[in-house]
Amino acid sequence: MCAQAVSAFNPDLGGYKISDYRSVDGMDSMIRAVFLSLSLIVPGLALALPSCPASFSQAFDNCEGRYQYDNGDAYSGEWRAGKKHGQGTYVWANGQRYEGQWVDGRKEGFGRYFWPNGDLFEGQFLNGIYHGEGTLTYVSGRKVVGEWVDGKPFKATSFDANGKAAYAYTDGVPQCLKAQG
Repeated sequence: MCAQAVSAFNPDLGGYKISDYRSVDGMDSMIRAVFLSLSLIVPGLALALPSCPASFSQAFDNCEGRYQYDNGDAYSGEWRAGKKHGQGTYVWANGQRYEGQWVDGRKEGFGRYFWPNGDLFEGQFLNGIYHGEGTLTYVSGRKVVGEWVDGKPFKATSFDANGKAAYAYTDGVPQCLKAQG
């Protein structure tokens, strides 16, 4: 064992506390790193946020809850300072849906954007738009895969429904690829 007790038995707490242990050889930082890594991979290991209050307000801070907007849209997920922040799902009244990360009320980080017709963008968002690595998959089977900048393919390849490369985007400019024969 790599830890040893450094304080006496505490009868007020019914025994030893975890904080009563200190690393003998530096293993405590490794244990913290392993637990942090596992908490990111295994749902339920991380501590859940408390539920948000019953009525929406700035009190939606560091909590998890659902809010139904007057226009029929709804958001369910994490909140900070009255804004969508953390993991969450926003569903528009027209059937569009975003599932992913939010920062200060904006889609930011990894997410999935679904259209009612079945099209899907999966990848990185910045300031609410596609930015970074991602894949746009059309219901027809056509795909655009690669780097996106300001919501547009920048360095990407467009594939037809059979998986054959049809276009390449270089610095945002589409270029027809020669037929492969």
